[in-house]
Amino acid sequence: MTDLASPAKTTTSPAELSLFARWVSGIILAGLLILFLFWFPATREDYFRCAICGMSHTEQSVAWFGWPLSTSEHPTECSDWYQSHVEPEHQHVWASNCFAREKNCFGQTVLMQQLGSLATGPISWLHLGDYKTIQIYQKSPDPAQARALLLKLARFAPAGSPEKQTQDEIFARFWDWKLNGMQGPWPFKESEFLTPAQ
Repeated sequence: MTDLASPAKTTTSPAELSLFARWVSGIILAGLLILFLFWFPATREDYFRCAICGMSHTEQSVAWFGWPLSTSEHPTECSDWYQSHVEPEHQHVWASNCFAREKNCFGQTVLMQQLGSLATGPISWLHLGDYKTIQIYQKSPDPAQARALLLKLARFAPAGSPEKQTQDEIFARFWDWKLNGMQGPWPFKESEFLTPAQ
């Protein structure tokens, strides 16, 4: 005789369990993919500044691999001033600063780096913004001398070389002059270091 009060037993078929497992794993994979897309750097941007006029230059590449994607140049207050007051045209000399940014595939910054190894020359340590670079040209007795001095700091000279000693001297004088608010006299003789950088 069948007991009518006992509940009917239900069983889950293997097909239903397999479908549920696939559904859960799909949600987990989708979540991991979204996290990956948001947090994994897809592109890298390196920033440069013209050692002569201060124009901004950006190079974008594939993160981790360094494959170039694009470059862009942006005028600054300093580059506009230089073009108007010193020379209308010149060949830019791009000096890398110490800062780089990595972005995800949505263009959002996921990593910022500030490393001394990114700099191409000691000019980056001076942190010359638009205003200070314009002051250098305005206070120098000859813009050609100021241009030559800035160019000598655009690339690191080999350690122990005469060029490195010259760089150190130029840097130290600029540094002290900058610390004094650029209010003192021009820290170089008129004909000093006028030979263009190699």
